[in-house]
Amino acid sequence: MSWLVVARKDFEDSIRSRWLQGLTALFVGLVALIAVVSLRLSTGGETISTNALLGANFMGLLSGTLVPLIALVIAYSAVTGERESGSLKLLLSLPHSRADVVFGKVAGRSAALSTAIIVGFVVPAVILALGPLSLDIVSYVGYTLLVALLVSVFVAIAVGWSAAAPSQRIALGGAIGLYFLFVPFWDIIQLPLQIAISSLPEWVPVSGTAISNALFLLNPASAFQGLTNALLQGQLFSGETAGLQVSALSMLLFWLLAAPLVGLLVFQRRDL
Repeated sequence: MSWLVVARKDFEDSIRSRWLQGLTALFVGLVALIAVVSLRLSTGGETISTNALLGANFMGLLSGTLVPLIALVIAYSAVTGERESGSLKLLLSLPHSRADVVFGKVAGRSAALSTAIIVGFVVPAVILALGPLSLDIVSYVGYTLLVALLVSVFVAIAVGWSAAAPSQRIALGGAIGLYFLFVPFWDIIQLPLQIAISSLPEWVPVSGTAISNALFLLNPASAFQGLTNALLQGQLFSGETAGLQVSALSMLLFWLLAAPLVGLLVFQRRDL
């Protein structure tokens, strides 16, 4: 399959990228530092829960700031960068379609960043296992895989935007805008909507709670947070919030497919 060829090349190029190497080193260093500090703060030789550590320390760092930022920085120029350098014309002169280029780059960069995420979690796992910690392997691995899914979703969003953007400058501006939209400003944007929802008339067929949940899950970082909270509480896809968790996973998969597809539809109509 042609998109696999594009994905393989993009994976190899991304792995050699100094940006990715530097951000991976930063990621490994930060999560290792958090693991060490968490163990230092433990007192009396008490056994610390892996789930408590992940929930207390890693959640804000990974879902709130670092993972979306890394993905957007690495992937915003996936298509526009090659268009402006002229290499996109060469790539499309080979037996590759524009769909192969877009989805191949999503797969390649997602694989590269997921590899970095997994490597980033190996180091703190070793540190935590050596300390006064009850290491829950299932939760730890599950959390790592969910972070890899989150980074893949933001890569898909960035590549989709890169395919639709007319220039690399606009792609960069859009990536910055997407970061601020999904990370620091999402709660601010939701506030007036939540106020409006609370005053909906009774004849509206959709409940305010359903609309509120939809707004929460529309943000990939929020959907990730809902899934990881359930995982760390031992209630993934079970209990009273099982339906909400299925919706969160569905929303992440929706972004993973829809963002590059929309970008491709615009890219198909754009001149090189």
